[in-house]
Amino acid sequence: MPYDATPHPGATADVRDAGPLPYHRLLRNQVTQSWTVLLGAFTVLAGWMFASLVILSIQQSIRQDPVGTVSWLRLLATNLSLIVLIPLCMVVATKLNHQAPGLLSSVEGRIRWRPLMWFGAAAVALELVALLVVDLGGVDVLGSGHGGAAKDAAGVIAVALLTSTLQAAGEEYFFRGYLMQTVGALARSPIVAVLTTAVIFTMAHGIWPWQSPALFLDRFAFGVVAGLLAVRTGGLEASIAAHAANNVVTFIYAALTDTVGDSLGAKDAPWSLVVLDVAKFAAFGVVAVLLARRQKLATTCDLPLVSPPIGPGKRLV
Repeated sequence: MPYDATPHPGATADVRDAGPLPYHRLLRNQVTQSWTVLLGAFTVLAGWMFASLVILSIQQSIRQDPVGTVSWLRLLATNLSLIVLIPLCMVVATKLNHQAPGLLSSVEGRIRWRPLMWFGAAAVALELVALLVVDLGGVDVLGSGHGGAAKDAAGVIAVALLTSTLQAAGEEYFFRGYLMQTVGALARSPIVAVLTTAVIFTMAHGIWPWQSPALFLDRFAFGVVAGLLAVRTGGLEASIAAHAANNVVTFIYAALTDTVGDSLGAKDAPWSLVVLDVAKFAAFGVVAVLLARRQKLATTCDLPLVSPPIGPGKRLV
């Protein structure tokens, strides 16, 4: 979709933003009207809540899991309810903000597939190292399981492999994509955008500081690293890779140890596991920045884009 360069009355453009804009400021331009920025975030949230209600209601009508357990069907429904965030963010950015939707993916107006693959390989490698540390170092994990695999382990693993990557992308498109650009349209500092979205991301998972300081730190640390990477790499590829690798490996491990319910509905976490997670997130952040520099990824965007910078046959997202 072409980016309409015609200035709109009441647009969010800031004269202090002369030159290329960083990722978190892309909704601060001469096209997006200021009143549509916060409205867009609430519109995405409302659309997600409605879609989740429909999807989870259908799942509940088919099968209700025993208390404390999560079947492959419940995991699938949960993932689908979060995947809808991708089209919701795209539609709102296009229709309400008059923004090229590919600018949610990166400053180049599209997903950069090669960097995504490199980030994904690094993230999976670090997840496997973390599992090795858990196994050899006696690190406590979520839940105790029943000494074997879940009854529907094959189904859970299939759902994780087929949909958890898209589920992770859905969360990233909203929290590190649309929401970060929303905050960035209101505040120039990337630190404000990163910290704000990290806090909202953590609380959206039902974790409050006084309920579980350990689990709050775990989610918050990921939110900070993911947000910083969106700014430092100019897009969502690194955060999507880290989030997807974490979720896929977590649920495969949970399926093999019969702890799927504990993983999906975690209310607390052992401090030893949190320390390992935070170290893993930080290590990935360093590796991702080095990979981004090596690949010379663009981190700013010259607006307006008269047309998205994509080649023939390539998708905008």
